[in-house]
Amino acid sequence: MNLDYQYLVGRIQNALATDPRTNKQDVKVMVRNGRIHLMGQTSTDERKQTIAEVVSEVAPDLEVRNELSVLELTEPAEPEVISD
Repeated sequence: MNLDYQYLVGRIQNALATDPRTNKQDVKVMVRNGRIHLMGQTSTDERKQTIAEVVSEVAPDLEVRNELSVLELTEPAEPEVISD
């Protein structure tokens, strides 16, 4: 990876962490062959799309491959019992 791509990854990670629409720090960002790959997990499809939009704003000339998975949150099967 060349220095320009490393700088771009840093800019993208900073934008995801500081943009009020995302405030997301745990997205893995890779730049390969002129494409930005986003990997990790997020809570909703809407948030997944918003993350891709923020990245597209930082690098509008590059293709964004949004490979984030959406976590399926469910109720616990049974309550946890905590004893002293």
